[in-house]
Amino acid sequence: MFRFLITLTGLLGALGVGVAAWSSHGLPAFVPAEQLPLALERARAASLHHMLHTLALLGVALWCRQRPGLWLNLAGTLFTLGILGFAGGIYLLRIIAGINEGPLIYVVPLGGFCLMFGWLALIVAGWQDSGAPQKHD
Repeated sequence: MFRFLITLTGLLGALGVGVAAWSSHGLPAFVPAEQLPLALERARAASLHHMLHTLALLGVALWCRQRPGLWLNLAGTLFTLGILGFAGGIYLLRIIAGINEGPLIYVVPLGGFCLMFGWLALIVAGWQDSGAPQKHD
């Protein structure tokens, strides 16, 4: 699981930097001028959550290396789904496609719930951690 999470962390981190750069430099070409301030603010919020939770995923990966467990795997999965749903939904649906209504917009709050539940899964993992290192790959 460690290698998978580290690979995922690297990919999500690189994607986060790329999207942040694109939103700073390329976003005006995709968004009408009157909507640009809101789009930039949404991009900043999505980018912040994207990168912060990518770092959280890195922490989960490192913890999994020492003491793998179900709750850590769940936290990693939830952080990944949350980044894709919350940040990805804002990037793709709200900013690029301009979708602000309909069933697709629920991807964003669902992603937010995944991020929150990822943190809660970390709490459970911490309480269940015996403190003794386990074997890893």
